[in-house]
Amino acid sequence: MGLAEGSTQITLTCSKKEREIWSKEAAKAGFSSQSKYLYILIQEARAYRQHGVFADRSSEERIEELETEVELLENKLEREQVKRSARVEVDDARFLERYLEDTYKTQSELLQEIVESGAMDDLIRKRIEDELYVMAGKDQVKYEPGWGWKLTDDSITE
Repeated sequence: MGLAEGSTQITLTCSKKEREIWSKEAAKAGFSSQSKYLYILIQEARAYRQHGVFADRSSEERIEELETEVELLENKLEREQVKRSARVEVDDARFLERYLEDTYKTQSELLQEIVESGAMDDLIRKRIEDELYVMAGKDQVKYEPGWGWKLTDDSITE
């Protein structure tokens, strides 16, 4: 048998049916020999195993996890893109179209979705936070970790 230098022969035992399937797959994939086809399959399986696709879970579960991760990253990217825009114009149709769908939403549902998306952070959150710290500097409010903000006793009596 004419083996290439540095090559060796191995014996693989399988059912006749499996061998027929591999032969058909090799021919369909354009391989001149079943050995080359099986070698490529083994290399692909090593790559999958090395990168964790087959590690302790089925590939379907891994695919679902990756799809969920992609969805989360897409949502995060969208929020970051909204944050990067210099000023969010809430009365701009293009802004509102991001949150509207082909099903009805009440105005409350729409507003909640916009606030939860983080799109309003630049307009509202930063300004409120800055003002709270200014008020704290004037002893008008105080902050308690785990509780939040409140008016100081001096501010209530004034």
